[in-house]
Amino acid sequence: MGDGHDHRLHFVRAVRLFGGLPEAAQERVASAAVTRRYRRDERIYGPGDRTGLFVVHRGLVKVYRITESGNEQLIRLMSPGDFLGETALLADTTTDHFAVALQPSELCVMDRARFTRLLGQHPSVAVEMLQTVSGRLGTAEEMVSALSGKSVRQWLAQQLLHLADEAGGADFRLPTTKKELASYLGTTAETLSRRLGALQEAGVIRLGPRRQVEVLDPEALRRVAST
Repeated sequence: MGDGHDHRLHFVRAVRLFGGLPEAAQERVASAAVTRRYRRDERIYGPGDRTGLFVVHRGLVKVYRITESGNEQLIRLMSPGDFLGETALLADTTTDHFAVALQPSELCVMDRARFTRLLGQHPSVAVEMLQTVSGRLGTAEEMVSALSGKSVRQWLAQQLLHLADEAGGADFRLPTTKKELASYLGTTAETLSRRLGALQEAGVIRLGPRRQVEVLDPEALRRVAST
């Protein structure tokens, strides 16, 4: 088999969604998947499109909606190993949101017919997908609850702790612009900048160039998140 297939097979084996499949099934997924590359800020799909299953191999993908007031509402960020497009795919409908590459990105795509057959042959994939989607729903519900009961300062501290945990250390780069992060937190970019500045003045974090952040006092940040 060619290098392209070997490349896809290596990726399929590394993705949790397909990791539990027998080797022969992983081979079929790799053969059925198509690799697509996207430039920075290139749209992957938008409202009204019929999607396949997209699995992020490399890069970062922003999923968002446009609100009735015309503002952009960030839904989530998708990093390597994450999948998207599943709602429209499983319901056989068109999507109602946008997906855009925030960085040069590479995604593996499987069309609806092939993916539906895979689900029929290997229900474990459906179970894994449901667990992931359920986790996303739980996170969204927590966010709604948090935004209604916590201040922007608390929610920002919680997000910074989460990003540090994902990065595996105190230093990390904000994955989005301040405007996008503010949209996600339900506030304005100006308010977000003030809250970040206050945390820096208090010696809790250090802000660097190109959206770099260093958590100097994680315990203090945890106290901010919880009080």
